[in-house]
This record gives sequence, structure tokens and C-alpha cells, in this order.
Amino acid sequence: MYQTIDDPEEERRGGGFSIWPFLIGAVLAGVVFFFVWLFSPGTPADPGQSVETPASRAAYLQALAEPAPALRRARLLDYQRAFPDTDRAAAITDQLDIIQRAELDDWEALTAKVYDVRAEAEDKQAALTAYEAKWNRALLGGRGEELDALAQEIDETAKAQPLPDRSLENVDSPIPQNLPSDTLAGAPPQIFQPVYVPPPPPPTRPVAKDVIVQPTVRRNTSPRYPRNARRRNIGAIVTVAMNIDEKGRVSQTEIISVDAERYERDFIKAAERAAMRTRFNPKTINGEVVPAVGVRKRYIFRAED
Repeated sequence: MYQTIDDPEEERRGGGFSIWPFLIGAVLAGVVFFFVWLFSPGTPADPGQSVETPASRAAYLQALAEPAPALRRARLLDYQRAFPDTDRAAAITDQLDIIQRAELDDWEALTAKVYDVRAEAEDKQAALTAYEAKWNRALLGGRGEELDALAQEIDETAKAQPLPDRSLENVDSPIPQNLPSDTLAGAPPQIFQPVYVPPPPPPTRPVAKDVIVQPTVRRNTSPRYPRNARRRNIGAIVTVAMNIDEKGRVSQTEIISVDAERYERDFIKAAERAAMRTRFNPKTINGEVVPAVGVRKRYIFRAED
């Protein structure tokens, strides 16, 4: 009769189940899948659209990775120019719309602060500095010239504000300064000559500053998108300076800048027509209606998919 005895050393060497080979295989498969996705040509594009390349995909991912909204907007606009026929046009347009709406809210709050006659010049300058820190004027899509106009308005308002009166009151003492130092208590009273103290001069009245209310849009007219530009999905940004008469009508326009790849004349024509048809509440100074010169308005043309 035989009895089998198991070797403990042999069980430790050959027995048991290890999960490490499966984990290493899963990690390698994930790395291979990532590189295949990154360098693959992408899905077939629709007619009229270009096939996505590794370079365009890397540029798009870099734009999405930007945490600052101004820099992200600039990179998306640059991507839109570099790859106008990309199949990501709809997604880029939606993202730019969201960023533009946020920027427009900040811009309206800034202009309301600057043209508030009750706000101090320091508060206006602080609001302008905060806006420039968030929406960099030097990047693509920034409001460089419009910010210069607001800064000039703040400087003019600061110059018009009167300085506070810091003159000291007359604090001369009526007690004569030549009183003898050896005068003792109980000594015969001395007769002092009264000292005439002239009354203080009347306070000066501060110079009243003019109450200026800039023109505001009463009826806005949107420009018509040029047909050829819409067909080729080409956008533009046109800045127009307008002269506004006492009735709130635009009497003259001047093109300040045009940012477009093609069809600049068509975009300028559409922007000028929209500006001439826009109606404003006229500018007033101390409640009196006056004409306004050089009022700027920016028109953004963005093709709809």
C-alpha cells in the first residue's frame, strides 16, 4: 500500500493564478488603440468637406484644452481659418457662439459702467482692467480699438470731475503769542488787546460737470449675409464708425476694419446697409439732444450650418 506525499515547494512554484499578464496586455492594447485613433485619417467627410488629418486634429484638441476663454476663442478662429472645410465646422461654430455670448455680456456690463455718470473714474478704470485681463485685446477677436475708445472716455470723465477742496480752515489762536512767561497767579490782571480774526472766505462751489448720455440702439437691423460667402462658409468681422444726428438716424458711415478671407466688398456693403437702417436714441448733454460722431458698432458674420 502506497501513500502520496505532496511537495510544498513544487506547489508554490507551479500553483496559483496571476492577473499581471492580463493587466499588462490591457494597457498595451489601450496604448495601441489611442495611437491608431490619433493618427487615423478620420471618418469620411461629406461632399465639400476636407478629411481630418493628424495636424488638424492636434490643433483642434489644443484649442479645446485652453482654459482661458479669450485664448480658446482665438485658437478656434485660427483653426476655422486654417481649415475652412473641416467637418468640425458645426461644433466650432457652437463653441464660438457660447464664448461670444459670454464676452458680449461682459462687454455690455463694462460699457454700462463706463457711461454711468454716477460711477467714479477709479471704478470705471478697474472694470476696464478686469475686462482686458479676461478678454485679451491682442488676441484674435479682441476689441482693441473699442477698448481704446472706452479708455479715452474714462480719461475725459476723470478730467471733468472737480478736485475735492482740501484747504485748511483758519485755526489761528486769539491768544497773543507775546504773553510774558514770568506772569504768576495773583498778579495784577493784564489788559490784552483784542485780536481781529477775519472771517473765513466763503467756500468755492465746484464746477458742475456735464451729464453726457451716449447714443443707445433703439431699433437694431441685422445685416444680410452675402450669398457667395454663406455658400462657402466664410465669416467676417466688420467694424463701422457712424455719425448719428439729433433724430437718432445714421447720417454717415466709415469702415474702420474688415476681417475676412474673401468677399470683403460684399461684407462691407452689408454692414453699411445695416448701419444706415439702425435707429438710435440720440446723444444728450445735460438733457439737450446733440449729434454724435464716431460711434462704433461691430458686425459679426457667421455662416449657419
